[in-house]
Amino acid sequence: MRKHAPVLVCVTGQHDCDRLIRVGKTIAEERHSPLHVVSVVPSDTKNCCAELEYLRQNAQNAGAEMTIFFHDEPAYVTAAFLKQIGAQQLVTGMAEAPINGFIEVIHQLMPRVPIAMVDKDETVYHICPSAQTAISPQPIWSR
Repeated sequence: MRKHAPVLVCVTGQHDCDRLIRVGKTIAEERHSPLHVVSVVPSDTKNCCAELEYLRQNAQNAGAEMTIFFHDEPAYVTAAFLKQIGAQQLVTGMAEAPINGFIEVIHQLMPRVPIAMVDKDETVYHICPSAQTAISPQPIWSR
């Protein structure tokens, strides 16, 4: 039996990102897929340990591993991690003003991966690939 591709939840060092893990868990359960959580924290970050530990515990309670990267280019690191684990879906928060371009960069780099964006009240919005770029059995990136 072929293992299902994982669902990846991208969180920041904010306490309310637990809603993203809840939504990601629901999507993963519907698809019978494993769940992964990733956080890309700026390299000069000093005081988000309590929030990250809270989110790590939420990830663990949802049956997911959590990976933390310290880097100043979160979109590129997230896209590389998406590719590395072969994720079929990304779950992230909604961009607030000012927009930092994270979702746009991910979508440009990984156009075949659907993105579920979760707002503060847990309403989910989707960026879906077109029929020409939809996920298929081929690798996500091919050159």
